[in-house]
Amino acid sequence: MFQFIPFPISFTKMNIFKKPITAVTTGLTAITSNESRKENSDSSSSSSKKSTPAVLTISSHKQREDFNELNEIESQRIVEGLNNAATSIWSISAGISRVNRKRNRYTNVTPWDRTRVKLPVVDGSFSDYINASHIHLKTTASKISNRYIACQGPLEHTTHHFWAMCFNESEKQKNDVIVVVMVTPLVENGMVKCDRYWPELHETWDFTSKNAEDGIKYEKLTLTNIGENHKESEDYLITELELKSPTKSKKVYHYYYYKWADAKVPPSIEPLIALSRSVYKINQPLIESGKPLVPIVHCSAGVGRSGTFMAFDHLFRDADKFRNLVHEDRIASKDLVYQSVCQLRNQRMMTVQTVYQYCFLYEAARTIYKR
Repeated sequence: MFQFIPFPISFTKMNIFKKPITAVTTGLTAITSNESRKENSDSSSSSSKKSTPAVLTISSHKQREDFNELNEIESQRIVEGLNNAATSIWSISAGISRVNRKRNRYTNVTPWDRTRVKLPVVDGSFSDYINASHIHLKTTASKISNRYIACQGPLEHTTHHFWAMCFNESEKQKNDVIVVVMVTPLVENGMVKCDRYWPELHETWDFTSKNAEDGIKYEKLTLTNIGENHKESEDYLITELELKSPTKSKKVYHYYYYKWADAKVPPSIEPLIALSRSVYKINQPLIESGKPLVPIVHCSAGVGRSGTFMAFDHLFRDADKFRNLVHEDRIASKDLVYQSVCQLRNQRMMTVQTVYQYCFLYEAARTIYKR
């Protein structure tokens, strides 16, 4: 039995007779149009206060209005994808197909087909489906650009899929380092939010038989827990793991941030800043070598907390860069939070799931700006 994740959009309540504003013929232009309209509005409304960047001037009421608009756009996208599965850019056919449904933690959270991550399978007789999405966030003129993979928290029977994905994506990036950012506790209020998918200290898991059963290309994979470091002051645990095939060994840094409740906001931005910078410190030498890693981010459904962390990391990891960015002529009139969440929603449904998480990003912007 699958559980539904709490979310203000319900498939049963959507008006399927309303003409979608994101029809296939318009592609991604609907949301682009909204962004442009919003930027023009922000620009004119902030002309009298040019010294204050637009992202810092958005009222709480406007934030809620914009969030509701994002949800309305998304509900129409989902209808469009369901009604025109063969041609729509919002198709979710893979995630709702009978053969793949059991791989979803929640029945109403699936990746868009065009951005979904595919498992490395030996041939077309096996399913390449995993509930995960490629994410690329960038500001205007690509002043800041970051890539991620957002995915649901692994189920017990999809743990081997998760690690096969990690190994395969690392191979595609041509490096041997993997970073996983987990922003959910395993259990909340007696409910399992994510199954434990990594071994205890010094324990080794062998995925060979399960990978063979599902036609995974990298059949002989093992995972060993080689060390743990509890960053108590930042409320997260770093586990170092070794993911091995017969010919390759990859080092995994697993960040487990356990104090972020479902559908809510973090108790403070400090752990997120520490987490974001720690991940970047690992990635920095790989970026300089031209082979950057793509962090894999997940919570329970891979949308709310995951989306919020990705937006936070993208915009606020480097406070000086953010402050300089929002004062540039081409950026100062733009609402960077809205822009980033638009991009997230283009690539994975429901990312930044609640209005509280959306408003938290504006609070973070003000806090980071003042430092």
